[in-house]
Amino acid sequence: MNELAGYHPQAEKYKVVGALCLVPFLLVAGCGRSGPEVAPVSGRVTLDGQPLEMVDVVFQPKNGDSPSTSRTGPDGRYELLYKRGIVGARTGEHVVHIGFTSNIVKNPPNIPARYNTNSDLLVEVKPGANEYNFDLKNAGK
Repeated sequence: MNELAGYHPQAEKYKVVGALCLVPFLLVAGCGRSGPEVAPVSGRVTLDGQPLEMVDVVFQPKNGDSPSTSRTGPDGRYELLYKRGIVGARTGEHVVHIGFTSNIVKNPPNIPARYNTNSDLLVEVKPGANEYNFDLKNAGK
């Protein structure tokens, strides 16, 4: 008899299989989303009523945390991205900067500094879906 008293090879096999079955559950339980609360943000950007294409939209949290960014499409619409694969912006107050990347857009229209470098656009991102439309006005209009 090669078996030790109380040792059952079949029981050991079931212990190993049982332990391996628990691994996926432990991984999923440990991978819950932690970190800042992020909410979806989208909208449209126009200048004097006309949609602005290829405009950079930046929501900078007032507390200095990482911004969310987007670029408008042909209809002026945008959808913010917080980080790679995470749609939206952190909840809380943001300063919004709207401008063009000069090496991407040739002959861009003039966007007044109050929407860009000296932005006075303030929004509050709240839990749930947020829509912010910006109808920018040139100083002369």
